[in-house]
Amino acid sequence: MRVIIIGCGRVGSHLANVLSAERHDVVIIDSNSQSFRRLSREFNGRMLTGVGFDRDILQKADVEGADALAATTDSDNVNIVSAVTAKDVFHVPHVVARVYDPQVAEIYRREGIPTVTPTSWAANTMKTMITTPHLTAVATLGSGEVEFVAIEVTKTLAGRSLQDLVLPGESALGAVVRRGQAMLAAPNARLEFEDQVYLTVAVGAIPKLEKLLSR
Repeated sequence: MRVIIIGCGRVGSHLANVLSAERHDVVIIDSNSQSFRRLSREFNGRMLTGVGFDRDILQKADVEGADALAATTDSDNVNIVSAVTAKDVFHVPHVVARVYDPQVAEIYRREGIPTVTPTSWAANTMKTMITTPHLTAVATLGSGEVEFVAIEVTKTLAGRSLQDLVLPGESALGAVVRRGQAMLAAPNARLEFEDQVYLTVAVGAIPKLEKLLSR
């Protein structure tokens, strides 16, 4: 893939290093050339100094032929303008923006621009860890609408059916890890103490799942 990354901070540089290591064609843009020091010695992409939403800079990055663009700076405004310019002006097929303000992120999701919202993700993950220590967020899917979670089966849950953990229309069983061995989840199977159960759950349904686990 040909990928353009706006911002060479911690997130942007890490993303660039990972994509470059996987042999993708990467161009990274940052307004401060000193930021490129974060890139690994093995990084073999291109580095451009400039503002990520500047059309001339984007054209120097060959935006017309890009498969994807990620806006990762610490400025919501820069990320949003960069993403909109890439999507609406240059018709880049896959565009994603890092947006700290959850309300702003929701607006742009509705406009068809996927966003990653560290603020919401971190808050939701920490809340889950505090209120339900046996439920762990493993990954956030899409633009944050669904989470992949792991549940540690306590003595209280042991003996119950896997199906008891399902919220119809709001969660789905994935897999069970038992004594180090993974298996597909059979709804009628019984839970055993210290099982790890993996589910996909709509974020809005996590409080329901927390209540179910606490009963």
